[in-house]
Amino acid sequence: MAAKRREGGEEVAALILAAGASRRMGGHDKIYAPLGGRPLVFYSLRLFEETPEVSGVVAVTAPGGESKLRQLADQYGCQKVRGIVAGGEERRDSAANGLLSAQHFFASDAAILIHDAARPFARPDTIRRLVQALAEADGAVPAVAVPDTIKKVAPEGGEVLATLPREELRAIQTPQAFRLGAIAEAYRTAVRERWPVTDDAAVLERAGGRVVTVEGDVNNFKVTYAEDLARAEAVLAAEAAA
Repeated sequence: MAAKRREGGEEVAALILAAGASRRMGGHDKIYAPLGGRPLVFYSLRLFEETPEVSGVVAVTAPGGESKLRQLADQYGCQKVRGIVAGGEERRDSAANGLLSAQHFFASDAAILIHDAARPFARPDTIRRLVQALAEADGAVPAVAVPDTIKKVAPEGGEVLATLPREELRAIQTPQAFRLGAIAEAYRTAVRERWPVTDDAAVLERAGGRVVTVEGDVNNFKVTYAEDLARAEAVLAAEAAA
């Protein structure tokens, strides 16, 4: 399944997922939550706009929000945005919608970076590691070590079933890199068979793909709760002072 890097360079595209319901943020659309005086989604748009290897971007937003996101992209001069489409009922459906749109703009063997708009601190060097890893694998994900002991517990009652070996565990981040044709086909199966999906690489793994990890970044955390915005403001302040 893995495709080798083509002569003359790699075509790299990005898919920004920004269609979540933001239930853990009180129902407010967190992609427009202010961070450093700009909407949260701005940082994902800027990441790909300023990464030379990325040739184009497709974004998925909540149904009815396409014009608003397009206006924001235009406001900040994000010229790489090729398409903006509405998400679906589940994350699985939103990703599938975005990948279908991406196939109108990019070749099947292009590298596609799927990124969660709630992670404002992904870096270009991570993107380069991910794309390089695709030379020998079907998918690549950024990973960081897990500092805490992780236990498997029963769904009811909380009884400990097993203590998992920490040296084998990693926390997985986005963006995640794949070949566009392969991940789009895997998602078509996921939608048809209604697989539960919280991680893009898991979809490709279930379809038989080989996924490897690259070094992640501890600051590339996901803004999930309102208090995470305060942490993100602190990261911005530290970067500005550096």
